[in-house]
Amino acid sequence: MKKPFLLLLIATLLSGCMLVKPEREDFYIFSFDDFTIAPGYDDVEFMRLVFDLDLPDQLAAKEKLSEREVFFWDRYFAEVDIENNKDEETDISEAVITRFVYYLSNYPASVYKINDIELCDSVKQNCEMFSGEYIERNGYACAFGQKSAGRNQTVILYGDIFGIDQDKLDHVEITVE
Repeated sequence: MKKPFLLLLIATLLSGCMLVKPEREDFYIFSFDDFTIAPGYDDVEFMRLVFDLDLPDQLAAKEKLSEREVFFWDRYFAEVDIENNKDEETDISEAVITRFVYYLSNYPASVYKINDIELCDSVKQNCEMFSGEYIERNGYACAFGQKSAGRNQTVILYGDIFGIDQDKLDHVEITVE
């Protein structure tokens, strides 16, 4: 009697662990041209396949790196925060991207998308599409988010505070905490 109960308990625990594992689609996926980035899911190795980042080889347990510049063909266009969420030192390629900021004017792409929804030039119109909170303080911004895989995900669309049209989309920030 104990053996079937124990086997059932183990099977239940294993299936529960498999259900908890997040998929890439559970996170906000930012797309530009032919590239996609999913902060909270993608690791540094994923970004290093295409982009240049100046990073150390190893990260200590639970170590975080902030505001690291990302280059494409020697052109600065984004910055990332990286975190080693393991309890031991690990290779930098296994660290997870926890924040991604993309500057549209530094690398103009033909199309920008979040979760396959194409962004337009207006922060206000994008905010309506994503049912976000439109903020009008020292420029325009839109914030929206979700909780997935036990983590809070936030997207902020910023307007161009230095431009004549401050509602024009200037940069996109995606954070996972």
